[in-house]
Amino acid sequence: MQKYNSVPNIVFDFGGVLLNINTDQAVRSFKEIGLTDINVVKNEYRTNGLFDRLEKGTISADQFRLEIREHINRKVTDQQIDMAWNSMLLDLPYERLEMLEMLKRNHRIFLLSNTNIIHWKAYMGMIKKVHGVCLSDFFEKDYYSHNMGLRKPDPKIYTTLLENEGLIASETLFIDDMMVNTEAAKLLGMKAHHLNLEKGETILDLF
Repeated sequence: MQKYNSVPNIVFDFGGVLLNINTDQAVRSFKEIGLTDINVVKNEYRTNGLFDRLEKGTISADQFRLEIREHINRKVTDQQIDMAWNSMLLDLPYERLEMLEMLKRNHRIFLLSNTNIIHWKAYMGMIKKVHGVCLSDFFEKDYYSHNMGLRKPDPKIYTTLLENEGLIASETLFIDDMMVNTEAAKLLGMKAHHLNLEKGETILDLF
């Protein structure tokens, strides 16, 4: 497997690459609280879908909860919705944080994540509670879709990061577990690695 230790700039995706996730768990959890149309969870990442808008920050957490309630056949609390939504967030193995700390010595490293305010609060709190650290401290800068109003694989999300940080695309590696996102980065001249989770590949294999 190719190693990337010689690339000066590294941009990491978060969910699936650093944080273990299970989107099927969110589907099950929403079903348990009465979601009638499971396709709402499976398909709402399309452009202008509910999750797409939440991850771009164009709707608030309250608006998200209001819209998701339209598909739930019983009365549910905000907490129940958030718990179902956050159930896909699993754990962040400490050795991956150790890897980031090691890479910081000789590389410029960044985070570029499609995420949303509900998940962001949940995993930031989890990482602080479990590991006693702040995730942002491991990166020169962390970029989140809900703050940028942009979502991968939109080319602008990559060019915004490159331009903001003064990075040369050909000297910058982007790592993501979704091929559509790595292919978009390649079209901009970036190096990119699709982390194949189905084949058991982990971020620790690359360095």
